[in-house]
Amino acid sequence: MKFVFLSCIIPIILLSQISFAQNITMKDFFESVQKTHPFFLKESLTAEIEMKKQERLLGSQDWVIRSSPYYMYQKPVSTGLGYPEEISMVGADIALAKTSWKTGGRLSLALTSEYTDQTIPDIVIPFSPQDIVIPAGPAKLYTSKVYLKYSQPLMQNFGGKLDKLEYELTEYEIDFINIQTLENQEEFVLDLGMRFLEWVLLSEQNRIAQERLALAEEQMKQIERRWTANLVERVDVLRAEDAVRIAKQGIVLIESHWKAKQAELAVLAQVKELYDLGPQFDIYTLQTLPELDDAATHLMETSRVLNALSVRRDQLSHLIEGYREAKRPQLYLSVGAGLQDGDEEIGNSLGFNKPDVFVALDFRYPLGNRTAKADVAKTELELKQLDKDIENIALELEAGARNLVILIKEMEKVLALNQEQVESARTKTKEELRLYNQGRSDLTFVIQSQDNEEIAELTYAENAVAYQKLILQYHALMDELLSQ
Repeated sequence: MKFVFLSCIIPIILLSQISFAQNITMKDFFESVQKTHPFFLKESLTAEIEMKKQERLLGSQDWVIRSSPYYMYQKPVSTGLGYPEEISMVGADIALAKTSWKTGGRLSLALTSEYTDQTIPDIVIPFSPQDIVIPAGPAKLYTSKVYLKYSQPLMQNFGGKLDKLEYELTEYEIDFINIQTLENQEEFVLDLGMRFLEWVLLSEQNRIAQERLALAEEQMKQIERRWTANLVERVDVLRAEDAVRIAKQGIVLIESHWKAKQAELAVLAQVKELYDLGPQFDIYTLQTLPELDDAATHLMETSRVLNALSVRRDQLSHLIEGYREAKRPQLYLSVGAGLQDGDEEIGNSLGFNKPDVFVALDFRYPLGNRTAKADVAKTELELKQLDKDIENIALELEAGARNLVILIKEMEKVLALNQEQVESARTKTKEELRLYNQGRSDLTFVIQSQDNEEIAELTYAENAVAYQKLILQYHALMDELLSQ
């Protein structure tokens, strides 16, 4: 259930030194801050940074080109029939490779070209009248080979579960950060709302003080006229003048705090026009809240904090699946096929007419597999711990919601009593003034009653602002502040 409380419909009445052509509502103030304050830009960039981290993980699927030119010279240790005395070899290997996340397989295409220059002693058979010389091997040889190979996991990482695990875990991280960003923004807005209400209270205090000053000045004029007519004593004039001076002192103090708060909010909003505006908010309007059980149930269903913890729980569950996948044995089926050729002449070595085919199984399994087992066990414990954290935070949230609802409803009773007190103080002031005008009472009692009336109004205003702060806290707890 949503509650509209940011749109303020009754302007605060400002008199004397503080008066404005227009006022600013809390909602408009929030919108100004959101557009200009660096906090909101910083928070919005957090998720973008994490998304870029996730995008870089896609690079493991890119085609990779590899080139390996090489040169080798060797004098073999072994000697004997058919062994070369020295070997010089120059070659290059160029390959393209790609990893598939859909299957977990690895595909590679390679082209190899090699030139070998070797010195192999000829085989000499003594014979008469002339020895028979048989070449032991070619002195020069050009070879070329093109080869396609694919390796597919049949057990661990089948379907690329491990290849894309980190990418999928980052997806949870992005969701968590988005939720956390909203939570941070709402906390920031809540703090701004509290400051704005303090500004509103100062405006209301100034209004009350201005009314008290106007009343004191009018009363002083009446007493001066009566003193001139010898109807009152000189001490009554002095008392009236003191009342005016005290009222003016209070106004100066309130206005200094008011301007300081205005400057503070103007800097936060980065809006110079705020120096020419006053706050607009009806602090005496009461809000309708749901019953305790309904509020607690709604919070459990919609809480942003619990949602964030749920995302973290899903992330840990997915991580456990990854660790369990890593526990499985590794079995790879590798197939390869290629064509090759070789000749003493470079032109004849490019025929690629000699096939080269292989099929292989590769099995690996660490005995004990303690690393993977420990990872699974550790993460399962972390998951249990997180479940208890969720239960604990759910209890704290419910307690907080019930606490605020009770405080708000009890504060409404206090405000009703404050309103009665204000009416009673006004009635008493009228009676004291009537008795004084009839000469049946002293001016001191009139001034004292007027001061009590001002105190009652100030108390009413302070409690009304305290009530509105509780309302702000309630809507922030219910994750409704930003939406409103």
